[in-house]
Amino acid sequence: MASNADTPRARALGAELRQARSHKGISTRKLAELIGRSGSHISRWETGKLAPTEADTATVLAVLGVRGSHRERLLELARDASDPNWVAPGADKQLAMLMEYERTASTITNVEPLMVPGLLQTYQYARHILSAFGAPRGQAETNAHMRIGRQHVLTDAPPKKLIAFIGESALRFPPCSHGVMIEQLQRLSQSAQRDTVTLHVLPHGLALAPLLCGSWLLIEFPQAKPVVHLEHFGSSTTLTDGKAVNQYRDSVALLQKHAMSPAESADFISKLSKQKEKS
Repeated sequence: MASNADTPRARALGAELRQARSHKGISTRKLAELIGRSGSHISRWETGKLAPTEADTATVLAVLGVRGSHRERLLELARDASDPNWVAPGADKQLAMLMEYERTASTITNVEPLMVPGLLQTYQYARHILSAFGAPRGQAETNAHMRIGRQHVLTDAPPKKLIAFIGESALRFPPCSHGVMIEQLQRLSQSAQRDTVTLHVLPHGLALAPLLCGSWLLIEFPQAKPVVHLEHFGSSTTLTDGKAVNQYRDSVALLQKHAMSPAESADFISKLSKQKEKS
C-alpha cells in the first residue's frame, strides 16, 4: 500500500484543515479533545506528515462546520492522498498546497522562459498576466493581490533562497504595457540585490530540454523530500516521485551553465530598464 505521508494532496489537505481550524478559532489541543485524537495527530495532519483517513477527515470537518462543495473537495483529497503526483485542472486547485510548500521551503528554484516568476512580480504585472490567461477583471485583481501576498516568504524568518531563471524574451517582449514593464524591471533590479535572491537571465535561442516543457518550480525543504510544481495553461501538476524530481534537480546545473551570471543578469536588466525608460 502506498504511503500517504507528505504527498501533494496530503500537504494540500493539511493546509486546508489548518485554515478551517483557525477560522473556527479553536486550538489543536481543543480539536484533538473534540474528536478523541492526540494533539500530535492534529499537528501531523495539518503539516501533511500524515494524511487523515476519509472518515477522520469527515469527523474533523463536522466539528469545524465545513459543509457543501468545500467538504466534498476535502474528502476527495483524503481519498486520493496516497498518490505521489497530482494533476489538477486549474492552478487554483493546488494553491493551498503550493503556499504551504513555499512557506516551509528552504530553497525555491523557479524556471520561467516566458514571464517573470510569481514571487518577483509587481501587482500590475501580475494583474496583466492573469488577465491574459482569461481571468475577468475582478478575479484578476483578487488573484494578483493573493500572488503579491505570497511574496512574504522571501522576507519572513527563516529566509528562503530563491533561484530564478528568466527568459530574455520575458523581459524584452512582455504581455503588459510599457509603463508596467518598466516598473517590473525596476523591481527585478531591487530583488537582485537581496542576499537570498539569485537571478539568471536565459539568452535568446537556448533550445535546452528543461526550457521546452514551460515553467516549473523545484521546491526543496530542510528535511522533507523535494517536489516539482508545473503550471500549464488550464492545469497544474505536482511531482514528488524521486526519479522524476531528480531529472529537474539535475537540470539546474545545465541552466546555470548556459544562463547569464547573476552579475551579468543584473547588468542586463538595468540596461534594459533604462532603454525602455528612454523609448
